[in-house]
Amino acid sequence: MTRQSFRIVMKTPIGERCGTMTAEWENKDGKLRGIMEILEHTNVFYGQIDETGNCRIEGEMVSLMRSIPYVAVGTISSLGLTLSLQEGRNTFEVVGVPYAEEGDTEF
Repeated sequence: MTRQSFRIVMKTPIGERCGTMTAEWENKDGKLRGIMEILEHTNVFYGQIDETGNCRIEGEMVSLMRSIPYVAVGTISSLGLTLSLQEGRNTFEVVGVPYAEEGDTEF
């Protein structure tokens, strides 16, 4: 099992939103899960990842105004992440760089 934490930036029409994301994946079956901490909330996501890091995840972000279901596709590896997050008619770019966790977070 591979586990990696990232400092992320989500680019939105009203500016960049910073947060963190921790992803955990099984190389043998491609199952991917984790948490995204952004918009002052912590949200769980699930998905699939292939042996080269291409992935598809689904989750829901919570903002001050509403819950936002999304599907994201892109790449995740121990070197970084790049995702194209689609919610409704909006698409947001999410990029991340790895960092070392100070403690374990349960999913």
